[in-house]
Amino acid sequence: MRATHDEPDDRRARLDHGRASFHLAEGLDPRDPALHATLRGWDWIARSLLSRGAVAPQTRTKLEDSRRIVGELLRVLAGDEPGEGTDAERHVVAAVADGRIQAVAALFACPQAVFVELVATAPWNLLAAGDPPDARSVRGAGGALLSFAERWSHSSGRGGRVSLQAENPRAFGIYERMGFARMRPSDAPLSLVPQGDHGWSESILRLAKGRAGPEEEKSPWMLLDPERSRGIRLVPVAPRRASRR
Repeated sequence: MRATHDEPDDRRARLDHGRASFHLAEGLDPRDPALHATLRGWDWIARSLLSRGAVAPQTRTKLEDSRRIVGELLRVLAGDEPGEGTDAERHVVAAVADGRIQAVAALFACPQAVFVELVATAPWNLLAAGDPPDARSVRGAGGALLSFAERWSHSSGRGGRVSLQAENPRAFGIYERMGFARMRPSDAPLSLVPQGDHGWSESILRLAKGRAGPEEEKSPWMLLDPERSRGIRLVPVAPRRASRR
């Protein structure tokens, strides 16, 4: 499975540490029926908006992406699809505002970074100015979870490093403006990405060996690293299991 992310709000393309409008619910049970019902509800709402044809073409694309992402997250949390890491090490966090969940993230604490496996945001948060208004809409829920990942990385001694794989090409430039850059072999990628039940994915292994190909170009592995500009190199991590695929 490839790591997947919602598109951050391009009007807030930064990690905003000063916002306090979200309550972050940490350590959620990945199998919680209420969480799964929330995600299924998001899919139903996105499907309803798409069927009515009342949203702008750009919003339509975001909603279609949202359905795919929410579906992946549901399957991973239910154990029906292998994720990037192991079930026992997955940390599920939700951004809550106005009494409802606005975004959900699956994170992993790796040796030298916090890895963002999946981020899904409520479909009403994808609506643009010209779309039908929704009183539930808030801005910055996905960014709040990325900011949480950065703070967790700092507090746990991982230097504020946050890693992810940007499958959505529309989000790539936004992640860059947040400070993310393409991961390099010299960044010790295997210390920044979790191992699954059968080891690392072939994609991250190719990058670690300096053999990145078309898949990595299309869906680049990215790293937010405050120390990169100072030339501090990370320590490689040796595999403990065979590759998953």
